[in-house]
Amino acid sequence: YRQASLSVPAYQVSSKEVGHPYRAMFGYCLFERAGFLLQQDWVLSYLDADPVDSSPGGEGVGLGSDFLFRWHFNRRYAFVPSFDFGAGIQYAAGQGFPADGSRWMFTVLGGFGWLIPVREDRKVSLSLRYTHMSNAGFIENNSGYDVVHLVAGWRWGRSAD
Repeated sequence: YRQASLSVPAYQVSSKEVGHPYRAMFGYCLFERAGFLLQQDWVLSYLDADPVDSSPGGEGVGLGSDFLFRWHFNRRYAFVPSFDFGAGIQYAAGQGFPADGSRWMFTVLGGFGWLIPVREDRKVSLSLRYTHMSNAGFIENNSGYDVVHLVAGWRWGRSAD
């Protein structure tokens, strides 16, 4: 299958840095068996950060890729529940973001959601996903951003779920 998704911040978790990563993703299934799958997403992000204390904030665009493990634990219902966990990497292009970190950032993702069948080969995907973005401490300054995202997607093509 293939999936196009949009991800918008629903709840800010960070206490030190306040950032708002909006993400557009195009993904496809790499592996699927017995309700477990591995999906790769190509990600285009718009990133903005509010000034906090000594951090000047800023904005920019990020390009990268995430790998997402998903488990659909019961496929008999009209709304198919799932759990997600993944990680990725992206490059922040632009002058203002991140203001005090590295341009290479890592993402850690986790959440839960539902697949809603529209037709046999078309589904709507809705999920809440915790997202952490930072440079993983590779340089001294490490602007990390933690946010809960609302992710809405459209999936097409054949799959086992």
